[in-house]
Amino acid sequence: MKKTFYLALLWSAFFVGASAQTNIRLTETTLMHEMRATPYPKDKAVVDDRYVSFQWPLRADANINADILDGMDAKSVRKVDKTTLHYQLRYARDKEFKKDVKQVETRWPFYNPDKDLAPGKWYWQYGYVNEAGQVEWQSTQELTVGDNPKKFCPPSYKEAIAKVPATHPRIWVQKAGWDAFIAQAKPKAEYQWYLERADKVMQTPMKTVKDINTSQVKNLTNQMQINSYLTRESRRIIDAEEGNTEALIRAYLLTKDRKYADEALKRVLEMTDWDKDKNVKGDFNASALLSLCSMAYDSFYELLTDAQKKTLLDAIREKGGAMYKHFNNYLENHIAENHIWQMTLRILTMAAFATYGDLPEAATWTDYCYNVWRARFPGLNEDGGWHNGDSYFTVNTRTLIEVPYYYSNLTGYDFFSDPWYTNNIMYTIYQQPPFSKSGGNGSSHQNVGRPNSIRISYLDALAKLTNNSFAADFVRRTLKVEPEYMKKALLNKPGDLAWFRLQCDKPLPEGPGLTALPFGRVFPETGLASYQTNWDRVGGNAMWSFRSSPYGSTSHALANQNAFNTFYGGKPIFYSSGHHIEFTDVHSMLCHRATRAHNTILVNGMGQRIGTEGYGWIPRYYCSDKIGYVLGDASNAYGKVISPLWLERGKVSDVEYTPENGWDDVPLTKFRRHIVNLGKTGFIFIYDELEASEPADYTFMLHTTAQPMTVDTSNPRFVHVQGLSGRGGASDAYIFSTGTLQTDTTSQFFVPPVNWLRADDKGKFKKYPNHWHFTAKSEKAKVYRFATIINTHALKYPAKDPEILSDGRIKAGGWLISVNVSASGAPSFFIRSTKDDVSITYKGEETVVNENGYVTTMRDVVPDLEI
Repeated sequence: MKKTFYLALLWSAFFVGASAQTNIRLTETTLMHEMRATPYPKDKAVVDDRYVSFQWPLRADANINADILDGMDAKSVRKVDKTTLHYQLRYARDKEFKKDVKQVETRWPFYNPDKDLAPGKWYWQYGYVNEAGQVEWQSTQELTVGDNPKKFCPPSYKEAIAKVPATHPRIWVQKAGWDAFIAQAKPKAEYQWYLERADKVMQTPMKTVKDINTSQVKNLTNQMQINSYLTRESRRIIDAEEGNTEALIRAYLLTKDRKYADEALKRVLEMTDWDKDKNVKGDFNASALLSLCSMAYDSFYELLTDAQKKTLLDAIREKGGAMYKHFNNYLENHIAENHIWQMTLRILTMAAFATYGDLPEAATWTDYCYNVWRARFPGLNEDGGWHNGDSYFTVNTRTLIEVPYYYSNLTGYDFFSDPWYTNNIMYTIYQQPPFSKSGGNGSSHQNVGRPNSIRISYLDALAKLTNNSFAADFVRRTLKVEPEYMKKALLNKPGDLAWFRLQCDKPLPEGPGLTALPFGRVFPETGLASYQTNWDRVGGNAMWSFRSSPYGSTSHALANQNAFNTFYGGKPIFYSSGHHIEFTDVHSMLCHRATRAHNTILVNGMGQRIGTEGYGWIPRYYCSDKIGYVLGDASNAYGKVISPLWLERGKVSDVEYTPENGWDDVPLTKFRRHIVNLGKTGFIFIYDELEASEPADYTFMLHTTAQPMTVDTSNPRFVHVQGLSGRGGASDAYIFSTGTLQTDTTSQFFVPPVNWLRADDKGKFKKYPNHWHFTAKSEKAKVYRFATIINTHALKYPAKDPEILSDGRIKAGGWLISVNVSASGAPSFFIRSTKDDVSITYKGEETVVNENGYVTTMRDVVPDLEI
């Protein structure tokens, strides 16, 4: 369909001739890096919320992403022996490093001083030690340490390791307090959960690697598919047996009943070599076996024969050594090495402390694990967001709780006083309110239909550990509906916190609940935002989420810069589309990760780069209950895929980054998307500024996953698109634009989703459903603007079309909107409420909110980023 939609608003003339814009135009190819490219703290940084940890990039010849190396011809890359790498660090008050200099040598590209630096100005410098033993010093960095008595300063490794008991068990329970732990645990529901599972396991025959289903290998087309399929099928066997055996170990620790120990040990000893089977693939399988060996060694120490101890220690040495070899001089610099962060670092940590003093290598492992946590974890940036999205966030749950909880108990220092955790609670709450769909970012986001039991367990733990009453209210609301909801996570590999609840006797705190929270929150460093209208009743809550992220679309993140999603009653309406079949599956890459899958804009039909190079950012934002505002900038996101990592991944997965598939250079110079949250009305206003160095066309996109959209082009002033939640909610979008739009809708994907990987335990492959896609394509122009009003509401209360007043203003939901959608004049809008004393004005160089007589002026601010 083709029709002209042009709104000549008289008010726009008011801004013609406005002063020159002072917007920040970033020129960096990337804001974040797959591997560290900048020292930390950055030059002239001020650090006042935590101790100083010095970190720096790997030497150039060692700074090769392991994922790339795995896919390259070994002869084309010089492999560096990471065990030979050494660095020097020096820091002092004296810029010339001539007086009172502290100088150390380290084997890793970071250093945590034993004591925090005194307040004031410091200078520091790192250097690479070459083969001749000479130090190649790098540039001097200036640092100011703040005087904050409440800063996060955990004890040094020397202090921590001195407190490791010589006796066993010492990880899941400590020998000295074992009987007291059992007495404390008995009255709790989780005690019975573990025993019920263990008793069932005692009657269940053990499966072996011979039970791995390889029947589909012959039907797969490339090595990526074969490896992924075998990884999944081997995990199906190993994860199940890991859970069964872990239940037996925990049952023994809860009862001291020898029958559980004997059965568990028999199973562990049989499994020690499973990772050598040709059909066992993936680091999660190797880590599962390391976990079982180390937990059996620690938990059954006094029951083991010398031969059994040797067998277990040999297995731990081999598997733990392989993990450390991979982590060493790699993890420290990586933006987000998913599997390591999710599980394998936790497992190596527990194995290291379980065998410290018994296995010589464990001294190095404990040193590394403890110090890399102090340097890098639990999050990259301070805002508490998780750039990989909600589905993969919960895979980190046990790591985020169990590792710092162990360190807290070991040292007596509260590792949860790290301010990141308080912010992360807000991320966990805002990106997925009670009983609601997730914000819709990251791989597999569609699978997260409501906060799962793992997420509730996580909030329960953090509520108790940080005395956070908002998290406690979230948990109480959930358990009121389903009292044993957290049992669903029992023995879940990445997310079971039942053992933590047996260990921790703290009650859920009392205090302000969710209704005391603001209705919106922005996470500028992660590049996320979400706003809603009702914390108290999910059934009446209109919510929207937004992403414009410095992380780009690497890891599990998507190419959805400046994209939004809408929700009503906890269900998605205008929502990101496509299916995550496998990390680099063709459909997953072209129809789930790619920009065409999201509620954002294509330029000349092309999408945003895959990799950190396809980035966005949030220059301005404002949060209050009367009005909210987010500005996202995706001006740098588009173009050819240039990431070496993602080019290699595409090559081995038969993914072609061609113009036909949606990637090419485009003349885009500006794409700024403003979203104004119009109080608690369910209305939002979206304003898109698009500019190019030569005429280009711009495609505005909307998607639904529950029901088809309806499109009405009968009004010459706007396009009306309605999306339905399928559960009594609707979003009505009214799209105004500079000129002619060509609209289209389809229920077909660019590439059909083929389920070649995810069979059920009976070998059946469920089909993936189609989604619905709306596009509105402009004519070619150097300057183009869209203005969109979206009303998200209960379907039983039909939406009314916006009213166009005689002076060109738009009236919608108790708000008056003036906007320039013409290509001439400065980009601008002015919105005010007809009921409250609140307004927002945008004139390009600044955004001004006037709320109850208080004026807030916003100009661009680049978020403070690491890596």
